[in-house]
Amino acid sequence: MTEFAREHGIGLINASGLCMGLLTEQGPPDWHPAPPEVREAGRKAAVFCREQGGDISELALRFALRHPFVSSTLIGIATRRQAETSLKLLQDGPDRALLAEVETILAPVFNYSWPSGRPENQE
Repeated sequence: MTEFAREHGIGLINASGLCMGLLTEQGPPDWHPAPPEVREAGRKAAVFCREQGGDISELALRFALRHPFVSSTLIGIATRRQAETSLKLLQDGPDRALLAEVETILAPVFNYSWPSGRPENQE
């Protein structure tokens, strides 16, 4: 998808930089459609970031905000504090060393996707 978009001058919109909660300290909600191995990889990545003094959500959003194929990243913001924090994330890119380690943790489930939306639109 990203290669097609780049070749055709299409800007992509990222609407889930935190993977619907997978890449957060609290983890995904109970209704999240990811299988157990994807949830576990997200949990391990969050724990690793915390142990390194980082935050998985900040790392994920910094990555999404700097992705070369993404023109816009939509971020759910419920409070003023969240808005201020999100704006600060624009200032710097992700910690490259931390990102490399997290990518290793997530590698077994990288690009895993699950059906979403109406079943009749899954074809």
